[in-house]
Amino acid sequence: MSLASSSFDRRLFLLGAASAGLAALAPRAARAGVDPAAVFADPDVPVLGNPQGDVAVAVWFDYQCPFCKKVEPILKDVAKKDGKVAILMKDWPIFGEISTRAARAVWSARRQDRFAALHDRLMAVKGRPDAARLDAEIASAGLDRARLDADIATDTAAFDALVARNGAQAEAFGFPGTPAFVIGSFVFPGVLDAAGFRQAIADARRRR
Repeated sequence: MSLASSSFDRRLFLLGAASAGLAALAPRAARAGVDPAAVFADPDVPVLGNPQGDVAVAVWFDYQCPFCKKVEPILKDVAKKDGKVAILMKDWPIFGEISTRAARAVWSARRQDRFAALHDRLMAVKGRPDAARLDAEIASAGLDRARLDADIATDTAAFDALVARNGAQAEAFGFPGTPAFVIGSFVFPGVLDAAGFRQAIADARRRR
């Protein structure tokens, strides 16, 4: 299946998962100038967890953000135990050139079906990775580097457009930085603990 067709199929699943959240989010999103469907159903946004889940969690993150790295394993554990949560990974590289380079590499790694592998490795790096560490993690994630570099070049315009959409949404919601979350109709700027994620997911599910 092509990236385009799989993205379309996934978008339909996520629209279903987020349907109640879209309606509930609409008034706040309208005030912020954000299309609610674009928050949850952008076909270019990678998905972790269960893409066919009944609740979607949108996450704005940066590969150099220490708080993103702290909160991600908590969210992933909650999602794994729940079993029906889609995690939408919205790249928002706000910490400089390495953040952008890392995000480009991970996004294009999806063409080799290595998105999750490289994403997980970079999120596990202590501190902020430099260029050498990024190159090492790309190699350790099992990617064909020549193919990845070619895909990054091919994907440049689409990736830049995606980041612009993610950034415009984040700014419209008033997020001061990463991490930030939209879960159903609930908007959270900053870190949540496991109980907070479980409560927000349960509340979003009740609105379905």
